[in-house]
Amino acid sequence: MKTYQSRPEEFDIQVNLTGSDTCMTVKPDETSDGSPYFICDVSGNTVTQLREEADGSWEQLWGKLDQKEVTLIGKAIKHKLTI
Repeated sequence: MKTYQSRPEEFDIQVNLTGSDTCMTVKPDETSDGSPYFICDVSGNTVTQLREEADGSWEQLWGKLDQKEVTLIGKAIKHKLTI
Protein backbone atom coordinates (compact mmCIF):
# COMPACT_ATOMS: atom_id res chain seq x y z
CA MET A 1 0.00 0.00 0.00
CA LYS A 2 1.39 3.36 -0.99
CA THR A 3 1.19 6.31 1.36
CA TYR A 4 0.21 9.35 -0.65
CA GLN A 5 2.02 12.54 0.39
CA SER A 6 -0.96 14.87 0.24
CA ARG A 7 -4.48 13.71 -0.38
CA PRO A 8 -7.08 16.11 -1.67
CA GLU A 9 -10.23 16.53 0.40
CA GLU A 10 -12.27 14.94 -2.41
CA PHE A 11 -11.92 14.56 -6.16
CA ASP A 12 -13.77 13.22 -9.20
CA ILE A 13 -12.77 10.35 -11.47
CA GLN A 14 -14.34 9.02 -14.67
CA VAL A 15 -14.85 5.27 -14.87
CA ASN A 16 -16.74 3.04 -17.29
CA LEU A 17 -19.22 1.04 -15.23
CA THR A 18 -21.98 -1.01 -16.84
CA GLY A 19 -20.96 0.16 -20.30
CA SER A 20 -21.20 3.90 -19.74
CA ASP A 21 -18.88 6.59 -18.41
CA THR A 22 -19.67 7.44 -14.81
CA CYS A 23 -18.46 10.44 -12.80
CA MET A 24 -17.53 9.23 -9.34
CA THR A 25 -16.68 11.46 -6.38
CA VAL A 26 -13.93 10.00 -4.22
CA LYS A 27 -13.44 11.02 -0.59
CA PRO A 28 -10.22 9.85 1.08
CA ASP A 29 -10.59 8.75 4.71
CA GLU A 30 -8.71 6.69 7.31
CA THR A 31 -9.61 3.74 9.48
CA SER A 32 -9.22 4.08 13.25
CA ASP A 33 -5.71 2.61 12.95
CA GLY A 34 -4.70 5.16 10.29
CA SER A 35 -5.01 3.02 7.15
CA PRO A 36 -6.24 5.03 4.15
CA TYR A 37 -9.36 4.04 2.23
CA PHE A 38 -11.61 5.74 -0.30
CA ILE A 39 -15.36 6.35 -0.20
CA CYS A 40 -16.77 6.38 -3.74
CA ASP A 41 -20.07 8.13 -4.51
CA VAL A 42 -22.16 8.39 -7.67
CA SER A 43 -24.84 11.10 -7.73
CA GLY A 44 -24.51 11.55 -3.96
CA ASN A 45 -24.94 7.84 -3.16
CA THR A 46 -22.06 5.76 -1.81
CA VAL A 47 -21.48 2.77 -4.11
CA THR A 48 -18.29 1.36 -2.60
CA GLN A 49 -15.41 1.83 -0.18
CA LEU A 50 -11.98 0.68 -1.35
CA ARG A 51 -8.44 0.39 -0.08
CA GLU A 52 -5.17 -0.43 -1.76
CA GLU A 53 -3.41 -3.50 -0.38
CA ALA A 54 0.35 -3.79 0.20
CA ASP A 55 0.72 -5.78 -3.04
CA GLY A 56 -0.96 -3.00 -5.07
CA SER A 57 -4.29 -4.81 -5.49
CA TRP A 58 -7.56 -3.13 -4.52
CA GLU A 59 -10.00 -4.54 -1.96
CA GLN A 60 -13.64 -3.58 -1.54
CA LEU A 61 -14.45 -2.87 2.11
CA TRP A 62 -18.11 -2.14 1.44
CA GLY A 63 -20.32 -2.41 -1.64
CA LYS A 64 -21.43 -4.94 -4.22
CA LEU A 65 -19.13 -4.31 -7.18
CA ASP A 66 -17.28 -7.15 -8.87
CA GLN A 67 -13.49 -7.36 -8.72
CA LYS A 68 -13.09 -6.02 -12.27
CA GLU A 69 -14.98 -2.84 -11.32
CA VAL A 70 -13.06 -2.54 -8.04
CA THR A 71 -9.75 -2.78 -9.90
CA LEU A 72 -10.89 -0.25 -12.53
CA ILE A 73 -11.91 2.28 -9.86
CA GLY A 74 -8.73 1.64 -7.86
CA LYS A 75 -6.54 2.29 -10.90
CA ALA A 76 -8.42 5.54 -11.61
CA ILE A 77 -7.94 6.65 -7.98
CA LYS A 78 -4.23 5.83 -8.05
CA HIS A 79 -3.79 7.65 -11.37
CA LYS A 80 -5.56 10.75 -10.03
CA LEU A 81 -3.39 10.80 -6.89
CA THR A 82 -0.12 10.39 -8.77
CA ILE A 83 -0.56 13.04 -11.48
